[in-house]
Amino acid sequence: MNMFNVASFTLLISMTILFTTEGRPLRCSCTGTYSGRPFLSKAIHDLKTISAGPHCKNVEIIVTMKHKQKKTCLDPNTDWVKSLKEEMDKKSKVSKIL
Repeated sequence: MNMFNVASFTLLISMTILFTTEGRPLRCSCTGTYSGRPFLSKAIHDLKTISAGPHCKNVEIIVTMKHKQKKTCLDPNTDWVKSLKEEMDKKSKVSKIL
């Protein structure tokens, strides 16, 4: 009976972790951020924003470049990154309407 309790507890903990992290890793995706020269929006294939949460205390912005599909983490507090995010959000909304 004791083995059943251990297995049930392990399953319960595993399911809790799975559903609270929504399939995300339990750590930040970005170990460092780029805040140098601005990227042109036409050079970016995708921009992904990951909100702060239990997995990471930071908001993370990850861009995938068209050339070589290179992924780069951007500093979300930099002015040009904020402008780039707004521009990419507008483009995304326009493409969804069309």
